This record gives sequence, C-alpha cells and structure tokens, in this order.
Amino acid sequence: MKQSRVLGITGKMGSGKSTVSSILREHYGFEVIDVDKEYHWLLQNSSELKLKLAQTFGEEILINNQIDRAKLRKIVLDSDLNMDRLNHITHPTIFERVKFLTTEKYKDKRVVIDAALLFQIGLDKLCSVIWYIECEKEIIIERVIRKSGYDVEEVKKFLERQKDIEKYKGLANRVIINNVDVENLKTIIGKYLKEDGLV
Repeated sequence: MKQSRVLGITGKMGSGKSTVSSILREHYGFEVIDVDKEYHWLLQNSSELKLKLAQTFGEEILINNQIDRAKLRKIVLDSDLNMDRLNHITHPTIFERVKFLTTEKYKDKRVVIDAALLFQIGLDKLCSVIWYIECEKEIIIERVIRKSGYDVEEVKKFLERQKDIEKYKGLANRVIINNVDVENLKTIIGKYLKEDGLV
C-alpha cells in the first residue's frame, strides 16, 4: 500500500499546510492531494456518503440533493457526539479516495497528502515521510479569518476540535515552525526534501 514518494503534511488549520504544499507543487513538481478539497468533492459526488449523512443528521442538511456544508458544520461544531458520528462516517470514505489517488491516479508521481487529520483518518499508512507544520495560535486565527471568512468564534471552535492533532506531532518525521516569512519556509523545505530523500 505504501509508496516510496508520498509526503504527508499535517498540522492544525491555518498552520500553513497549503503554503508548504504549494511550494512543493510549484518548485518541486509534487502532485498535491488536498484532503479538505477531496472531502468536499465526496460530499458533492458520493451518493452513498450523502445518504449516510442525511440519515444520521437529518434531511435538512440537504438542499437540492446536495449537502449544505454550513448547516452540517454548525451541527457538528456544537456537539462532540455529532463530530464523532461525522468522522465515523466520513473517514473511511476519505481514506479510500486518497488511497485511490496515491496508488492509481498518481502512482508514478511524487505526491503530497495535505491533511489536518492525517493520523486520525489513517492516511499516515500511505506516507513514507510526514511533516508536522506548527504555528502560533494568534497567527493561525488571523490567517483563517482572512482566507475563509469564518468569524473568530467559529475559528476557535474549529481549533478546539483540532486540539488532539498536537498529540501526533511526535509521530512526524519533521516539525516545521511556520511563524516567519515564506522565503525562510522555502529554504527549510528544500533542506528537508534532500535529507528525507524526496528529491
């Protein structure tokens, strides 16, 4: 199952995973699997997933047979139980989707898996090297508000839901601190790619 050239990127939302992934794509030719985007693709295109979610959380999360992500987000952000139920339904589907992409679509390519919940979903099993991206909380909140349009309270709720991500930091091959400028980040990435045998 595991490939020799799959790099996992994990860390909390707003830590800079997408920035690292973009550098890897633009400067080193990696294919990037953004797990958030793949999840949204599955919400739109997987009839089985939509059915399971509607059965679990109610038909009101559907508009024109599409998942209303804002409604679903509100339901799960306000309840530990609902978040657990969502993860139980979605994680196996996400894993199979990413497994297909790494082993079939991109099987002869260098690949980045960009996922906050890399370990929780089990995607670490598909990776040969894993980098954990870390950033100060205040910088994260500012970045997420600027990019997403979420308000401060929503971002804080998301971060609270992601607090257990930190416990997986010790399982990563590298911890990259991303509090400074992009040029410094590029230098660190180039150094680690060589040391980890990825270029």
